[in-house]
Amino acid sequence: MHNETFYTKKNITDFKIALISDIHYYSDYNIKIFQNIIKQIKKNKPDYITVAGDILDNSNTNDLTKLKNFFIELSNISPTIVITGNHDEKKGIMHNWSYYKNIDLIKMLNNIPNVYFLQDKKITINNVTFYGFNPSFPYYEKEYETYSSFCNEISKINPQLEDKNYNVLLIHSPINIYKYLAQNKNHNLNKSDLILSGHMHNGCLPFIISHPLNKIFHTSRGLISPNRTLFPKYAQGRIYERDGFVYEGITKLSHSTKMFHYFDFLFRKRVEFLSIKKDKSTT
Repeated sequence: MHNETFYTKKNITDFKIALISDIHYYSDYNIKIFQNIIKQIKKNKPDYITVAGDILDNSNTNDLTKLKNFFIELSNISPTIVITGNHDEKKGIMHNWSYYKNIDLIKMLNNIPNVYFLQDKKITINNVTFYGFNPSFPYYEKEYETYSSFCNEISKINPQLEDKNYNVLLIHSPINIYKYLAQNKNHNLNKSDLILSGHMHNGCLPFIISHPLNKIFHTSRGLISPNRTLFPKYAQGRIYERDGFVYEGITKLSHSTKMFHYFDFLFRKRVEFLSIKKDKSTT
């Protein structure tokens, strides 16, 4: 675990966020993984739990029973804020995906008390605002996350974020958001104090390599991204140029990778805990 601390000049009460993403749930999902995640979260007692997309591995997954029980357990610990990712809207097999929206997943998320499903909307709890931005299926699977297609997607939203609140942006993929905000200072998402993502699976680097790289050299680069870009800039760990974090994923090798999925047990299932603290030098 990174257990990062972010400081803010805003007048807030210190709080802690648990961050997970890329569950890649399927019908035969190993329930022990959920039990491990719950155990870590209960031990660390976060004020908020965030899930940054790719809840499902294949969007036509029908049996959501174990997944629903997992989200109920999360919600019983702390407010749970959820967005979807590219896998949550696609069905089929590798390199041959088609669009499919799982209505049962959406209903499930909307009907569990203390779970807040954010689809291009916000929720404010105790002066902390969470906003979820969900780019479309074509952005991921037709345009392969090009910068021009991202500009088209983000131009459609106009979130109203207040300066007095601590604003947390959840977006599944970090590939274009940092560049866009740097180049578009007037966009309302520039009021985000912290950006949380998943999607990148540590840039295909093992934690034992990526973590020292991130901490010692202040780099978040990886080896390869899901859109097959080599040495992606925002692939893992803390983002230093602007407060952000890219989670490595609960599942590193998804069920849709077939044979490779059997090696996923080699990777530890870590929850990231991010502490947000008031900068004492401002008082």
